[in-house]
Amino acid sequence: MTEKFIPDKLFGGGVLDVPTGSGTLARGQNLARGSVLGRVLRALGEAAADPGNAGEGSLDDVALGRGSKVGTYVIECIAAGPPAVFAVLDPDGHRLADAVAGVPYAGQIAFEISPYGDPFDEGDRFTVEVEAGSKQLKLATSLGTDGTEVLHGVLADDTDATAAAAPCALYLGGEFNAAALTFAEGDDADTWADQARPLGFLFRSNVAAPDPDDLV
Repeated sequence: MTEKFIPDKLFGGGVLDVPTGSGTLARGQNLARGSVLGRVLRALGEAAADPGNAGEGSLDDVALGRGSKVGTYVIECIAAGPPAVFAVLDPDGHRLADAVAGVPYAGQIAFEISPYGDPFDEGDRFTVEVEAGSKQLKLATSLGTDGTEVLHGVLADDTDATAAAAPCALYLGGEFNAAALTFAEGDDADTWADQARPLGFLFRSNVAAPDPDDLV
């Protein structure tokens, strides 16, 4: 674990009073110092059809969407159709956009209701569980749906979690040289700028690397 700040090109400003912390890097990653990380806050749980459903059909291609919440999503038939129409309720009971059987649905969760056999009837339902995530760390990505779309920290040391989850040290704020950071594919400092500032991070561009003689 890092015990002192390393005066290398990672920082774009002073290194005094940079907040630090620790975490666990999720298995399957080998990341360099300066990697921009998010936490796994949500995970997809069980998706199930109510055993009392009159209609036959399955809930397919279930996935987390942006802004998903921990808890139980209820998908209930409100019009038999065909095609059947389903109300979608989030774990707080708020009604989201309706779903239509046979049409891919994208929102806080994603799925497709595939009808077959006996038709659906009003009151038929499916449930989808969203569980709390491990809070382990992964490379943050603006395309994330599990919590990694939220910036959490900057990796302080090279950390190899290829074979197993590994403890790691983090910077939890500070002024960084954007060119020395590692972002997920398709992301860059501009991707995270608006989110970073309120969290105490500043990603600066055009920061020159220090003279090696100054690091002696």
